Amino acid sequence: MLTNNPKSTGTPRIPQRGGSPSLYGKQASIWYVGPSQVIAAIVGVALYGLFSHVNLIFILPPGTLDVFLPALLIPLFFGVIFGPWVGLVVGGFGFLLGDYVANMWLRDLSWNNGYLFYGSALLNFRDLFGWNGVAGYLVTAMIGLVAGLTRIRIRRYNTAQALATVGVACAVGITAGTAIVVYSTIWLYGSSFYTLREASTALFDTALPNLLVALVALPLVLFLYDRLVLRGKKTW
Repeated sequence: MLTNNPKSTGTPRIPQRGGSPSLYGKQASIWYVGPSQVIAAIVGVALYGLFSHVNLIFILPPGTLDVFLPALLIPLFFGVIFGPWVGLVVGGFGFLLGDYVANMWLRDLSWNNGYLFYGSALLNFRDLFGWNGVAGYLVTAMIGLVAGLTRIRIRRYNTAQALATVGVACAVGITAGTAIVVYSTIWLYGSSFYTLREASTALFDTALPNLLVALVALPLVLFLYDRLVLRGKKTW
């Protein structure tokens, strides 16, 4: 006799088409939101809120400003591991919280030696125009979302191909997001000192150093996470 009773030796029934999706099916979806995703979003927002506005500015010949935002690793990592909703929330709300933290609590935290600048707030350097507004919130949310979409194809990070695929996808997200910020600033500020040429230079100076986050730092962290946490576990 067909049965679903776990104590029975009979053949289990096959779920009928059109019935309620199983827990396995729900968790297999990249859009699934459960307790782990909620906790991850809270932790991610707190971390990104503290560090989102930390920036390193390298002053290289002939006086160009190369801006490195190392905390971009946070929404990328949370998006890749926990899905696009978590990446979106961590990126958008974490950056919003970071505006408050950096400008209210850590405003005077800075250091420089003439070539390397460290600051806790995104000051009005040419390359950073636009990050402190709606464009910045939307773009960091988008970057986290794009990272989360990589879970459509990849759930383990123990091969060079998987790591390279995730890294390239996140690099595209960072480049596209930076382009939105720097070019929208032309319209937002309407300044004669910030033209299409300035925006294009800002895109290069900001996107290029931050590709290191997606192509180097993120794959390394994912590989370590896979070895330490995912190894031996079932991935949906």
